[in-house]
Amino acid sequence: MKKIRFLWASIAFLVLIITLYSYDGLTNSDIWIFLTWMMLLLSFPAGLLVSLGHMILGEYFSIGIKTSLVSLSIEWVIYFILGYIQWFKVIPWLINKVKFYLFKKNQGSQ
Repeated sequence: MKKIRFLWASIAFLVLIITLYSYDGLTNSDIWIFLTWMMLLLSFPAGLLVSLGHMILGEYFSIGIKTSLVSLSIEWVIYFILGYIQWFKVIPWLINKVKFYLFKKNQGSQ
């Protein structure tokens, strides 16, 4: 599991490096598309919450987020945290709970 965690984090940091290096300094830069899709893939389905947040801010509150190094970094951190918690905290916890339940159930039927 440590190798998978290291690989996942390495890919996520590579996405951040490519994003920050490729940012052209424009407030409507398209590099956010790369960041969004790559981090959405790494953090799916929890990463959908970030997209939902963007939609809510834009549609219901008319708040537009200008692309900047800071906004790109903050978005990456949010995706990273959501993905990390999902894949390396919640999923292993659920797997352990299911294993425990199945083990307990098998012990009770014998």
